[in-house]
Amino acid sequence: GTTVVPHIGARAYFADECTAGTYDNKQYLALNLLGKTLRYTTDMSGSGCGCNAAFYLVSMRQNSNPSTCHDYYCDANSVCGVACAEIDIQEANQH
Repeated sequence: GTTVVPHIGARAYFADECTAGTYDNKQYLALNLLGKTLRYTTDMSGSGCGCNAAFYLVSMRQNSNPSTCHDYYCDANSVCGVACAEIDIQEANQH
């Protein structure tokens, strides 16, 4: 399908393939957006005050450190203990 529905407090990752029960940084999708357009639609009806519906790109495929989250997650703020490049596309709620 073409719909991604993350739950509150959850993240959704894009991957080329998936091995159940394990994380492998080489399976995460590395988008080549050079010269391309990224188009998406967000349903903000469930994101009230205090909620942050965020869409951002990070370089998890290039991160070889499993991080404290054990899934190779990284971002500009080192949320799971590993810093990497981050491009924020959207941070929003209804208000």
